[in-house]
Amino acid sequence: MFDSSHSIAEFLTATAAKQPTPGGGSVTALVGALGAAVGEMVVQYSVGKKSLANFAEELQGAVGELGRARGIMLQLMVEDQLAYEVMSQLMKLPRDSAQRKERWDPTLLACIRAPQGMAATAVALLQLCDRLVNIVNYHLLSDLAVCALYNVRINSRQLEDEAEKTHIEQSSFDLLSNAAGLIQHISPRIWDRESRGE
Repeated sequence: MFDSSHSIAEFLTATAAKQPTPGGGSVTALVGALGAAVGEMVVQYSVGKKSLANFAEELQGAVGELGRARGIMLQLMVEDQLAYEVMSQLMKLPRDSAQRKERWDPTLLACIRAPQGMAATAVALLQLCDRLVNIVNYHLLSDLAVCALYNVRINSRQLEDEAEKTHIEQSSFDLLSNAAGLIQHISPRIWDRESRGE
């Protein structure tokens, strides 16, 4: 069982191995927890800034929300692995066994509920980020976006070579647009193929 007590290296090695867990659900939960953590850091740097004093209450509330989301994601990572382990055991039983029939739906629901919780928590995090965009420390917006390209853009603004600055900004925008397009192209196809069961 992989949880927050394991090192990053251990988690990556286990994920890459030919074994069922940790799998996609655990990776999703960990990425969500990391997203919440970096959002929490952004807000921590915003709390107490004089220029953001009007938003102090909302920022302080956001620290708590992000911390809870981080904890929820880590808990869901464990629940996802536990559910899959039970499902793996049930799948080894004969289809007509009483134990399998009795435990099938509850176990399957557990396998569904964990990733559903991850998705709901991720959407809540995005909604919170949407509320925070205009009230957090401007210098940490790239961290709130959790996107390397935003870091590239912010750093490129300090270049004195205008042509290089323009080139980097345009290539970064192209990469971001390409990534967004790929997500919009790939996700529906995965959904469709999964729906067809092939």
